[in-house]
Amino acid sequence: MVLAGCSALLAAGGCGGDDPAGVERRTVTVFAASSLTDVFGDIAAAFEATHPGVDVTMQFAGSSRLATQINEGAPADVFAAADAPTAAQVEARRVAVFARNRLAIAVPQDNPAGVTGLGSLTGGDLVLALCAPDVPCGALAEEVGGAALVAAADTREPNVRGVLTKVLLGEVDAGVVYVTDLAVAGDTVRGFAIDHPASTAYPLALLSDSPAAAAFVEFVLSPASQELLAAAGFGAP
Repeated sequence: MVLAGCSALLAAGGCGGDDPAGVERRTVTVFAASSLTDVFGDIAAAFEATHPGVDVTMQFAGSSRLATQINEGAPADVFAAADAPTAAQVEARRVAVFARNRLAIAVPQDNPAGVTGLGSLTGGDLVLALCAPDVPCGALAEEVGGAALVAAADTREPNVRGVLTKVLLGEVDAGVVYVTDLAVAGDTVRGFAIDHPASTAYPLALLSDSPAAAAFVEFVLSPASQELLAAAGFGAP
C-alpha cells in the first residue's frame, strides 16, 4: 500500500532521493485524536523520510472538537478519530479503520485511594477523572462502567491526555484512559486493566483531493505504520 501512496505522490515530489529543483513543497494537514499524539509523530516522521518534498503538520485534540473545527471550515486533509461515530460527522472521500484501543485505569504511583480495579472507582471518597461524554474515551467509559461510573466522576476532561495529566499531577486518585496512554506514561503512573470486551475503532478519513494526503492515508495503513501502532499498544483494525 505504500507503493500506491508513492504513485500518488509523483506529482508531489516523488518518493526517493533529494527534492527535485524547482518543485514546490507540499503540506499534509492531519487532525488527530489526542491519544495518537506520540505514535502519529513517529508515523509522520517516517512518512516524511520516504516522501521528500512533503511536510506533515499535526493538530491533536479531542475527536469531537476536531470534527467541529473541520465542519466549521478548518483546512484539514486527513482526520484520525478515536471512534466511528465522530469520524462520520465529517464529509470524507474515503474512510478506513487503522487501529483499535481499549480502556484502562491510571493512578498515581503511590495509589493513594487503594484502587484495585473498575469496581473500586465508584465507592468512598476517591477523586475520579473521566473524559467528557462527547469524546470517544468518555463514551466508551460509559459503555464499560455504566451509570455508576459516570456518576462517580469528579471531573470530565476534554480529551484523554487531559485525564492522564490530572493523574500525573496527583490532582485525582484515578483516571480512565486508554491502554496506550499507560504505555506512554511508563512508570510515572500505575495501571490497572479493565476486564471488559469493549474497544473503540480508529477511522482515518481522507478529506481532500491532495495526492500527498492520499499517500499519507496509504502509509498509515501500511505494514510499517501498523508496526509502529502495535508497538504503541494499539490493536489491529
